[in-house]
Parts: sequence; structure tokens; C-alpha cells
Amino acid sequence: MSIQVMRGLLQSRLLTLGWADQTAFEGRQFTPTPGVPYQELTTVFNEPDAITVAGSSMQRGLFQVRLLYPLSTAGIGPQTARAEQIAALFPRNLRMTAAGVLVKVTREAHITRGPPQGDRDVTVIRIRFSDR
Repeated sequence: MSIQVMRGLLQSRLLTLGWADQTAFEGRQFTPTPGVPYQELTTVFNEPDAITVAGSSMQRGLFQVRLLYPLSTAGIGPQTARAEQIAALFPRNLRMTAAGVLVKVTREAHITRGPPQGDRDVTVIRIRFSDR
């Protein structure tokens, strides 16, 4: 249950920037509109780390946003600006809670380039988080 809450917190914060209708969510069918940029969301949870305090464990993970922009002569300026907006939305040590579950951003967001996907240019934003 806490995994669903953590994923929801990360996705909800991202969607404050808009693009809900241009978002490919995990496990949901999505058909991109030709010529329109969109974003793909993936949340990867690591194996929990054993912590001896009260017998609990720490959950860590990676929230990844892939921006897929149509290839154009305009260059990568618009997608870089969007990537920087997303990175700024998830600063290091940001804490979010819901239903008694905490998500903490543990590092600065990492922006990198991905390989082109068909007629799309790809920029990737990686956000590392934990539940402590």
C-alpha cells in the first residue's frame, strides 16, 4: 500500500505543472498525439534496505520522467526548459506525506538525454527518493 501512496505523491506533484492529458502513466494505455510532446512516468522501487531500529526497513526508489518531443529544427530548448521546471519541482530534501507515508527526495534531480524514439527526441529526468 505504501508503494501506491509514494507513487501517487510523486505523480501528483509533477502534475501541478500540467500535462495530465499528455502523460503516459504506468500500466495505462496511452496514444500520443502526432506532433505534440508528451511525458512518460516510471517509478522503480529498489529492494528495501534492512534497518535494525524497531525492525523496520527503508524503501528507496527512482521516479523517472521521460519527455518525448517531436524532432524539429527548433532544437532541444523547449524540452530542456520543461526538464529544468520538473527538476526544480523536486529539490533535494523535499518531503511529501499522505496517509502516514513519507516520500523524501534524496538527491538533486538528474537531467540527461535519452536515445531518440522513432520521430521523438528524448530527455530524461531522474528523481531519487526514499521513505525516510
